[in-house]
Amino acid sequence: MHVEQVWLLPRMHSFLIKEQCNSDDIENSVPRIRYLAFVSDHYLLSLGSEGTINLWKINDVFAPFTAEVFVTYASSTWYPCAYHLNAAGSMLAIALTHVELVAARILTISLDTDNSSASGHPLLVTQGEFSIFPPQIIRAIDADLELALLANTAASSFEVVNWRTKAQATIALRANDPGDLWNGVTAMRICGPYILVFRMHTVEAYPLPSHVSSGVGERSDILPQLTFRFPHTMTYRRVSLTKTTCIKDSESEIYALSALANDLFHGIFHFYVKLTVHALPSLSVSPLGVRPMAAASPLFIATPLPQDFPPPVQLGVDTRTFVSAWALGDYGRRGIWVARSRTSMIRTVMAFTNPPDVSNTSGEAWTWSNDSLQANVDSERPRLINGQAVHDIPVRDDITACAVSDTTGRMALGSWAGSITIL
Repeated sequence: MHVEQVWLLPRMHSFLIKEQCNSDDIENSVPRIRYLAFVSDHYLLSLGSEGTINLWKINDVFAPFTAEVFVTYASSTWYPCAYHLNAAGSMLAIALTHVELVAARILTISLDTDNSSASGHPLLVTQGEFSIFPPQIIRAIDADLELALLANTAASSFEVVNWRTKAQATIALRANDPGDLWNGVTAMRICGPYILVFRMHTVEAYPLPSHVSSGVGERSDILPQLTFRFPHTMTYRRVSLTKTTCIKDSESEIYALSALANDLFHGIFHFYVKLTVHALPSLSVSPLGVRPMAAASPLFIATPLPQDFPPPVQLGVDTRTFVSAWALGDYGRRGIWVARSRTSMIRTVMAFTNPPDVSNTSGEAWTWSNDSLQANVDSERPRLINGQAVHDIPVRDDITACAVSDTTGRMALGSWAGSITIL
């Protein structure tokens, strides 16, 4: 049966591939799982908050399920914090920071089985180390450019470091708008000659200094800084990003990706980010889908909804719903989130598909105003994200990380206590 036919059906079976940590202080500690990600659809990567890295090789989607341990790593002094798969899909780079936050290290794992060690297991190779200054945090790395992006959520600037040449640059962040009490950095991504910075209230693009990377040449033109601000009522503390697409020819250079974010009071938002470098630099963020989570949300009041739009209760919207984790697939085709109502003793995994007719151009027919989404004349509304309940989890299993594979339809759930389950 095709993946598309079973994707939104209830998951009757789950596979526990990692047990929870047995520790007396779990309730008082940070989540054991920092990141979960499907890598090239055939691997599942877990970065732990206590110096652990696990990489499982997953079998074909329609074969009996197996998850073989491909790489395992544990350290009491080096903690993983970011990862990146190179463009060729052959090497996975992982950044680690020292427990005292004074240094960073880059490890690589070859996914080419021909380069495995004599024991048959792939080698973890240290590619570089460099100094950092507390409280800097590595937000992103680029395995092809050999660059690390460091920022503190409350800082007024961020760092770009080449871990091979040790070249680095400091870039000042745009000052907060009046009334912004907090506009911390939540995610970063290198897009060609720009660094894309996601913050709680804004998306910003900064020119990448050419001297820190041999992969970015000198330009004859001077690129401007670009900024897009979300409505003042929106605050996104974390975003899930797809892979970046690039259209580059003699007439244009455009980078694009989509993101899934959650606003605590308004719900789930799926939006499309387009960064145009040539011919005229510009940055646009367009809503593709909305899943309201509260009847009092301004989206219910200010957005012109259809007359047959069902009330929040019929949509499965609970005004006290809490979303603990959410993720998009690498290509933005599928997405999931994990939600719990205060009145319920279970957590529910919700899954959705982005229909083929939801194109980037249709999203651009919408614009953001200061308080809500507003449509241009004769344009279609952004679609309602039609999430389907596919799995229930006991409330004691506090899901803090999740991942989804666009190709296989598999989902991975990581709990606060460190257990990992595949659906």
